Amino acid sequence: IKKKTQPMGIISYVFSLLLLLLPLMASALESQVYIVYFGEHSGEKALHEIEETHHSYLYSVKETEDEARASLLYSYKHSFNGFAAVLTPDQASKLSQMEEVVSVFRSHPRKHVMHTTRSWEFVGLEEADMRQQLSMDKNRVANNQDLLTRADYGRNVIVGLIDS
Repeated sequence: IKKKTQPMGIISYVFSLLLLLLPLMASALESQVYIVYFGEHSGEKALHEIEETHHSYLYSVKETEDEARASLLYSYKHSFNGFAAVLTPDQASKLSQMEEVVSVFRSHPRKHVMHTTRSWEFVGLEEADMRQQLSMDKNRVANNQDLLTRADYGRNVIVGLIDS
């Protein structure tokens, strides 16, 4: 005798599985990068001890030690005492209430935009202004008053670049 598979049984099984996974997916979606700041270093601990201390704080708000280690993105060990980690808002709130923690704030990544000095917009010139400037430069070249001539072709000029 063959037993028929009940479609309602399969549907209820899949539905139950989705209900169990929903909280896990929701917490993963709300996780953000937070910076946890402890203030200045006291100078008493070695670098590996500082990182272990950071792991212990994460372990106090995470489910497992592996989860705590995986959530740590960076330990600030030189300039100040703190770390960057992937946390939920609830976990960040729990950390901020700890006595040793000075502050906890969400990291807002910057969107870097490439700039070039060859871009007329970068130096504040529009395309129409540039055409006018080029026609003026042609007249100056004809009169031997172009920029290179006036600048003595850069003789005795030092060009420096400071990048932030």
